[in-house]
Amino acid sequence: MMTANNSCLPVEVRTAVYRRALAQGYINACKTLGITVSATLDELQMTIALELEGFYVRRHGTEAGMEMACTMLGDMVEPDLLTAPPRLTRLGATMMDELFCSQLAATRRATLH
Repeated sequence: MMTANNSCLPVEVRTAVYRRALAQGYINACKTLGITVSATLDELQMTIALELEGFYVRRHGTEAGMEMACTMLGDMVEPDLLTAPPRLTRLGATMMDELFCSQLAATRRATLH
């Protein structure tokens, strides 16, 4: 899903915004589902940076890897993040589940009465 970079913001700034929105969206989703998140916002962001962004940088080099990571993070949060509270897309929920113990998926599969 690589798209041309038409932003006036450097990739590092865009990535940081998406990273924070993704972490906050995860916290929001967990709160809505009654799940307690044991990590802080900063700890979630650090894990996202090390695991998701780090994967692309290690595999594709700094410049291309950061662009790819930024695109991926952008695909993981709803596009209205500047006007609404951050929310995860289906991809975002799936990836965050992989990073943080499948808490969202387990709760979604539970039958509510």
